[in-house]
Amino acid sequence: MNTRGQEFSWGGRSFIRAEVPRGDNRGRVYAIAQPLAGRYRVLDFFASGGMGLLLTGQDQRTGAEVLIKSILHYDVVPYARVRDQEGFTNQLRLPRKTLEMERRILVLLRNAGCNAVPHPNDFVFDTNPLLAGPFATEEGDQWTFDDPEMINSEPYLIMEPIAGQTLEEFLKSQPGQKLSEARSLRIMQQVVDVLQTLHEPRPMRAGMTWRLIYQDLKPANLLLTDQDRVTVLDLGGCQLLNLDTGQKLLQGACTPGYCPPECEQPYGTLTPAADVYTVGSTLFHLLTGRAPAEFLGMSLGKNQPRAVHLDTRLLEGNCRPELRRLIERCLDFQPEKRFADAESLQKALTAVMLAE
Repeated sequence: MNTRGQEFSWGGRSFIRAEVPRGDNRGRVYAIAQPLAGRYRVLDFFASGGMGLLLTGQDQRTGAEVLIKSILHYDVVPYARVRDQEGFTNQLRLPRKTLEMERRILVLLRNAGCNAVPHPNDFVFDTNPLLAGPFATEEGDQWTFDDPEMINSEPYLIMEPIAGQTLEEFLKSQPGQKLSEARSLRIMQQVVDVLQTLHEPRPMRAGMTWRLIYQDLKPANLLLTDQDRVTVLDLGGCQLLNLDTGQKLLQGACTPGYCPPECEQPYGTLTPAADVYTVGSTLFHLLTGRAPAEFLGMSLGKNQPRAVHLDTRLLEGNCRPELRRLIERCLDFQPEKRFADAESLQKALTAVMLAE
């Protein structure tokens, strides 16, 4: 099976079935209508991370290329095994809400003048035949998910195409799988610009002020062009807080090793200092060639939020002492000892760059 997939018919319509060809989700199967929502023709695989899938496509009305984001998989198997239709349905709701919120976040950022995030063009719904099953049950027979409304309302975020490759993929081609200090700073300064815009409180209506924390910064979520221009991906992983009430509207996602210790508290709310930590852990990765995941204990679950003590002695010889001190401050386990937010971190990064 190639990355373009194989066509099949379901419910009298044409679909493509394919496997994710590379990355953490390699081998996972996805199926998508061809054309999607009667308008977007799927062309090829682009990238996949977490629970998300990115595909290239073409708008059949305009002829323009597009990027299609969908939900790659849901954690529904445990509910199918016991024939729990209500539990199965509930597992579909949060990822779908998250994708819809990602579109709103992208619109907010683009309207605020942030061009280093994807441009959202459209948000459409179509059928996901994989949800129907059949699924194996505990009794050894098969069960199907019989809810046409949920099966036919799979959401898809349509965005402008983005050039480049993920920073994670790019690092694999570099000597020692790392970057120079100058290049690392040039990349991360663009990322911190995005975080500054993201952290700004946004009044939405009376009693509702949004505060967004990205929290899942890592090389896999950064797209890099040949000119080192950066696009920040996967804004659906943000934690969203209503500052007026303290209510968490979106839990978001984080990656073990890159995330700060406060992410280990499932009911806690994050501050911008959490993103400062992830800038430090990502800089550590870029400069040393050592992914923070290498420092995780083997007993931890793959997606279990966990911070690790990164050995900053490995930075010696890979960057100047002043940058090492900046990274160590970012990585402090006590949030109040880090830079308070992206704005103060950006000033410190600029000072290091100017001191070259």
